[in-house]
Amino acid sequence: MKEESYNNIFKTTFLFGFVQVFNILIKVITNKIVAILLGAEGMGIISLFNTTIGLLKSGAGLGISQSAVRDISEANQSGDICRFSKIISITHGVMIFTSLLGIVLTVILSPYLSHWSFGNNGYTIAFMVISFVVGMNIFSDGQLAILTGMRRLKQLAKASMIGSVVGLLSTVPFYYFWGKNGIVPSLLVTAFSSLLFSSYFVRKIKYDQIKLSIKELYVGASPMMKMGIALMLVTFLGSLFDLVISAYIRSCSGLNDVGYYQAGVAIISGYFGIVITAMSTDYYPRISAIYNDNIKLTEELNKQSETGLILIFPLVILFVFLAPLVIQFLYSKDFVISISYTDYAILGTIIIIVSNCTGMVLLAKQVAKIFILSVLLQRLFLIGIYILSYKYWGLLGLGFAYIISGVVHILFMSMILKWKYNIYLQSKVYKLLLLVICTTILTLFFRRVDIVVIRYALGSIVFLFSCWFSYWYMKSQMELNWLLMLKNKFIRRR
Repeated sequence: MKEESYNNIFKTTFLFGFVQVFNILIKVITNKIVAILLGAEGMGIISLFNTTIGLLKSGAGLGISQSAVRDISEANQSGDICRFSKIISITHGVMIFTSLLGIVLTVILSPYLSHWSFGNNGYTIAFMVISFVVGMNIFSDGQLAILTGMRRLKQLAKASMIGSVVGLLSTVPFYYFWGKNGIVPSLLVTAFSSLLFSSYFVRKIKYDQIKLSIKELYVGASPMMKMGIALMLVTFLGSLFDLVISAYIRSCSGLNDVGYYQAGVAIISGYFGIVITAMSTDYYPRISAIYNDNIKLTEELNKQSETGLILIFPLVILFVFLAPLVIQFLYSKDFVISISYTDYAILGTIIIIVSNCTGMVLLAKQVAKIFILSVLLQRLFLIGIYILSYKYWGLLGLGFAYIISGVVHILFMSMILKWKYNIYLQSKVYKLLLLVICTTILTLFFRRVDIVVIRYALGSIVFLFSCWFSYWYMKSQMELNWLLMLKNKFIRRR
């Protein structure tokens, strides 16, 4: 039973881990092209556009892409085709409304967005055009929510992967021929390709299209929107936080430093976020089904935390040791300065792997007020920490600030869960977390050894230890023998 439980977690994680790795490879190629063709300034412009798009998408989207997953999943499992068709129709109606809201809101705010992001009104027209990117992204996210709620995991994976490839192939010419003037058209093409393929797979779902009046749509969507708005506020606060920090860096040091910072963020939050994203795809629906059973929630929380730490352990060690080479490969030599951020932000990422698992438990329980309050207090505190850290220590300070953000988040979530529901992280998770952090710090010291041979010998030893330990932990503590499982699977296929 124990093996089966861990096995299901690993299977889902590996499926979407593969999708995330694929998408990251596409992103690596894109970032490399941007770094070569547009430089740090171009990277900074794109990051400010994307940050603003994320802010507007989270605000206008009303969190439906997240809250709809639970309702769709419950309706699908019920076997009631009428109920299921009604939920899908309601979701589509809300998606149309929120997409139009995103377009209108972006157009109205475009002069202010230009001034807040770039310090002038020169990008007002660009933001008006980007309004369609916001609208398409909102609708596309809603389509993916439908696939997620129905557990159409393969279709979800295909939609994501195909959209990424088409987006890359269609946008590169804009950067090559038009330079920085091609950024806005490339964002439009990427958003359209994601919308096109997500819609393609959703159209394959069989359900009865139900025409709903505005009143029926409002009544049906109210429960969904209640939790959605709470989630929207949380996402909005996160996007606002990113925009404030990027704008502050630009005002202090210019677009180049924004580019260096965002390059580091892309590596830490994007590339190592594959574990978080892969886990959350299945983890959230799973704990939502047992949200009233605190004992089972505690078990799932600890299993998921263990899985995340074990999966990320070798990846973190390998990245930390090869960070200078990795950054040069992903971007260019000019971006090596980003290492002052990534060296320390990676420690925060290790903590956030676990803290996100705790935060999702609150989402599953739908305690919106508590969740929003905790996130609001955390963000207000962190904005001050980030600004002060950058003011005195630059990118290095932002790395330390990221560690603090991880510590603050896990303390907030853990205390709330323990105090209100008696849900808690077991000692084995804390011990595993401490081991991964200490080994990572040791790797940072080894990388600074002057003698090349000794440096690489020490790095290799630590990396091999992380691989051995992960395998040993899966075999002895999780009762998983992955070598045997892979062998048996291969033999069955033969």
